[in-house]
Amino acid sequence: MNSVNTISRALSLALLFSLGWVADTQAQAWPHAAGGGFYQIGFQYIRASEFYEPDGHRIDIPTLGDYLLSFYLEHGITDRLTATAYIPFVERVTLNRVVGEDTGFEFFSGDAVVGPADWEIGARYGILKKGGTVASVFMRLGIPIGNSDQENGLQTGDGELNQIVGIAVGHSFWPKPAYIQADIGYNNRVKGYSDEIPFKLEAGYTLRNMWTLAVKIRGLMSTRNGVDERLGGTGGLYGNNQQFVSYGGELSYVPKGQLGLSLRGEWAAMAENVLAAPVFGFSVFLKR
Repeated sequence: MNSVNTISRALSLALLFSLGWVADTQAQAWPHAAGGGFYQIGFQYIRASEFYEPDGHRIDIPTLGDYLLSFYLEHGITDRLTATAYIPFVERVTLNRVVGEDTGFEFFSGDAVVGPADWEIGARYGILKKGGTVASVFMRLGIPIGNSDQENGLQTGDGELNQIVGIAVGHSFWPKPAYIQADIGYNNRVKGYSDEIPFKLEAGYTLRNMWTLAVKIRGLMSTRNGVDERLGGTGGLYGNNQQFVSYGGELSYVPKGQLGLSLRGEWAAMAENVLAAPVFGFSVFLKR
């Protein structure tokens, strides 16, 4: 390992993948009816000792752990307009100490940070409903609540008010208990950060009116219009020109009524500057 700065940059760049994952997982094309909604408390974690470099090559890194507890909601204001909010209220990021294998010299003593991460507040508006097909447009604002000044790059926020707009299209195959949906957006970042194009494709099937299995492909493309000097804080946690395609799945269980549980996982492929390790999550949710 050449330096502590190199280690910190690689690890903190990788965190963007895990931080962005939770906010995306529950976004849907279907607006909720007025007064209805979806409310979730979730936990996710990633723990990795390898990292994808910009050329896709995997390298060894000091073990990094990211543990996040969040609240997510979708609430129907009208039959077309749904309010959304993602509130990660406790995040703990840890970085192991670095010791020379032969000399025993301590290059880095390790570090950890605990606190809230950046919020996302937004809305979704239904623009089309024809048969089993729906379409909606959405907007979200990234609220800079998290810590953007942590000295070793273990930040929980980027200090900028970004804006995300996009469109989602979904189709239900009812009476077959299956659906498919896709969405694409544009993330306008400020303060010298590069803009991004997030996208997702998802398909799901329900068994016995209780179990729903969804498979997902998600990606992020950079427009490469950022300022080269903008590193996203020490180590570049929210740095420019990060890209990936990932695949994953989610299994939800609603035994009766409106209360349910879900398990999910996601793996990166075709990755640049992300951890070479899966992200796992568990949640409890209420639908009404």
